Amino acid sequence: MKISQEKKGKATVFYLSEKLDSTTSPEVEKEILSAIEQGVNDIILDLSSLDYISSAGIRVLVHCHKALEKKQGHIFLASVPKPIENIFYITGFLTYFKVFDNQNQAIQAL
Repeated sequence: MKISQEKKGKATVFYLSEKLDSTTSPEVEKEILSAIEQGVNDIILDLSSLDYISSAGIRVLVHCHKALEKKQGHIFLASVPKPIENIFYITGFLTYFKVFDNQNQAIQAL
């Protein structure tokens, strides 16, 4: 798992790549929750380089979504590969997130 972040306008973009599973999800959760604790209210997850997501990875994203929801914030998904989007759809978790074709669309929606 590689995770990086950058500020774009009022949003913080997290780039997740490779695999988000039970081994890597604690690190991702720590990074995102730390940003939320530091006052970040608008997060975009760029998943363009994500190859795999497990139930543990989905759990982390839903947990972060709920943490931001309490603060009136947003967490959007951008550039989601079709196989990853299908996993969210099949598991019923796609309804938790707004999905955008790219970061610019997500930023404009904030």
